[in-house]
Amino acid sequence: MTRRLPLLAALLLLAALAWLDLPRTLATETLDAALGDAFSAFAIAKGLNASISVLQSSTLDFQVFQLSVGEALDPANDMIERFSWVMFAASGSLALQKLLLGISSSAIIKGLLSLACLIAALALAGNAPRWRRAALRGVLVCAFLRFAVVAVALASGMAEHAFLEAPRSQAMTELRSSQEQLETLAERRLAQGEADDRSWWEGLTDRVGSLVDNPVEGMTERFDALTDRVIDLTMIFITQTMLFPLGFLYLLYRLAAAGIREWTRPRRE
Repeated sequence: MTRRLPLLAALLLLAALAWLDLPRTLATETLDAALGDAFSAFAIAKGLNASISVLQSSTLDFQVFQLSVGEALDPANDMIERFSWVMFAASGSLALQKLLLGISSSAIIKGLLSLACLIAALALAGNAPRWRRAALRGVLVCAFLRFAVVAVALASGMAEHAFLEAPRSQAMTELRSSQEQLETLAERRLAQGEADDRSWWEGLTDRVGSLVDNPVEGMTERFDALTDRVIDLTMIFITQTMLFPLGFLYLLYRLAAAGIREWTRPRRE
């Protein structure tokens, strides 16, 4: 019986920790911050898409560069559109994690874990090895349901802060700057209305900045740089909202399975 005392104490402590709300609060704050970043990126993507669409429509009146400029804008527009889909999926993944976090923190799950811990403690105090193993298995299953989503959210947040925060912030800043420039160009074009296409093109070359001798080449280089930032953010958000959570969840599952095998293995008393 003396050998079971540490396990009995751990079970009683776990029964009390099941009702602690601090881990859930920290996990919720982590998910809310990530969700805010995903919404910001989604809003930037939709803004870029709208601005590029306006600029594409304004090239229909060109006679020399009509086809070339359209070809320069189409790949960037397609990339931005797909990026907005990725941001929508990332937001959905984070919203699902928040939903699961709320379920795992419900009174039903907390009560099940506390009840499983008390039953396991009673089984340890008795002399029924078979019931003892089943009770310990139930404790681990309930503990996984209670704490898995919390642990995954916190671990993903720490990994994101350590590895992804700096490149994400830089890429978001550059993408936001590109959005502001393109919005300025689109608003200027819409305000001009029926103005001369050549004067609009001259204003466009001044704002973009890299157009000197070949306007089509300068436009292509500008959107190539924007596409690089979009690809970077796509990989960052896929890693942050999908790969990290799935990886940590799988790791927890393997640890829980190993714990169940170890705790329920027959032993000599």
